[in-house]
Amino acid sequence: MRRLYFHIAILLMGLVCSCRHPAVVSDADNGMFPDYTDIVIPCNIAPLNFRINGADRIEVNVRGRSQYSFKCRGDLMKFPMKRWKSMLDSEKGGRLDVQVTYRGNSGESLNKAFFWEVSEYPIDRYMSYRLIEPAYEVWNGIQIQERDLETFHTSLLGDNAPDKCCMNCHTSNGSGTSYMHLRGANGGTLLNRNGEILKLDTKTDSTMGGAVYGDISRDGRYGVFAAANITFAIHSKGNMRMDVFDTASDLIVIDFDSLTVTDSRAVKGDAFQETFPCFSADGRMIFFCRARHLSQPDSTVLMRYDIAEVDFNPQTGHLGDTVRLVVSGAGNKVSFSHLKCSPDGRFLLATAAQYGTFPIWHPESEMWMIDLSNGHINVMKGTNDWRADTYHSWSSNSRWIAFATKRDDNVYGRPYIAYVSEDGSTGKPFVLPQKNPALYEGTLKSFNLPELYMQKEIYDSRTTSSVYSSDDIVKVSYKSAY
Repeated sequence: MRRLYFHIAILLMGLVCSCRHPAVVSDADNGMFPDYTDIVIPCNIAPLNFRINGADRIEVNVRGRSQYSFKCRGDLMKFPMKRWKSMLDSEKGGRLDVQVTYRGNSGESLNKAFFWEVSEYPIDRYMSYRLIEPAYEVWNGIQIQERDLETFHTSLLGDNAPDKCCMNCHTSNGSGTSYMHLRGANGGTLLNRNGEILKLDTKTDSTMGGAVYGDISRDGRYGVFAAANITFAIHSKGNMRMDVFDTASDLIVIDFDSLTVTDSRAVKGDAFQETFPCFSADGRMIFFCRARHLSQPDSTVLMRYDIAEVDFNPQTGHLGDTVRLVVSGAGNKVSFSHLKCSPDGRFLLATAAQYGTFPIWHPESEMWMIDLSNGHINVMKGTNDWRADTYHSWSSNSRWIAFATKRDDNVYGRPYIAYVSEDGSTGKPFVLPQKNPALYEGTLKSFNLPELYMQKEIYDSRTTSSVYSSDDIVKVSYKSAY
């Protein structure tokens, strides 16, 4: 198996390199990277450090309610943390006019003017993401990191180097309950429930398999997941040379109080494939993606998933018996995946691609915002780009989204942040700031599955490794809803 993955890796990297575009490391006008011009920023975001190619001195003058000046030698502008935080605190809710003046190596002096709107709404303090080779199926070097968005501090939640297990989908309800799937011989689902760590075996004889893609209710009691048979194939369809797909899939609900799993005839069986479920904000509805079952991989390119909904009873943990269509995938000539409901209950964020459920390999994939009050779809033209935009999550105040995008070089996914106004319109996104933005050029890994949450995780990679190695595992039991 290890040799198989090695050969797949070589093939995939060859395919990637054959279509790789030069890295986009500057804006068109002035060699400034990253592009932090004309954006709305959270009032608690870490400094937006940037580099200007060829500069030997940079001066930044900022005018808002007060005036601020920052200077540096060389081509890297690093804002002092204390002065940056003081500036954002003082200018919260206002606009900052920024003037960048820099001198080039040949002595020329150049200028750049833009603005920052400092939102009064903070972004959730923590973001997790998975660092993985851009081929995605080569999983012998995965890390899951947690980043403090108010500083540049990172901590390691998982590292598969010691155990060689695949780690998937660190997912949080934002306030104390989270899970991470650990694959392999000693695998299971690592569950953090208000400080108690368990390893769960989510497979039962009455369900298709263990839990995969899912979501956690806001009170932390329930998890809703797809149970799926997942595989991948390599083909020659345009730029989409690899696809991951489900040959079959159903929905299940796990009650973390009783450690039981249940399902429903409405979301079980061979006629349809269901995946990417998420809870509504009030916890009384499950949104999910659904498509009629077709033989795969022969019919993968014909799979177009709709957005559907089914009732959920938070008292009993039971799913309803009736599925309702929310948005047609075929009717919009797209396939939907990665559903996330805004915490205020007003919007549903989805990824739209040509077909299937693995949009990160589809350059045409983009995020769509559905207004749940009237069904209006915002295709987010000012936020999406010409390369894959997906793997999104919401900040707990519904004013920010984080997502992964390949817009910079068509190879590596990077975490971007965008403001969401009360009417659901979205602004120009910007890449997660780093102490030195050269990190993005020097890291040969994709940042995917960025997840926003309020509370710092209580465990680290040593805990994850210990849980994986342990024989202590709690098997959930099936509980019929009928």
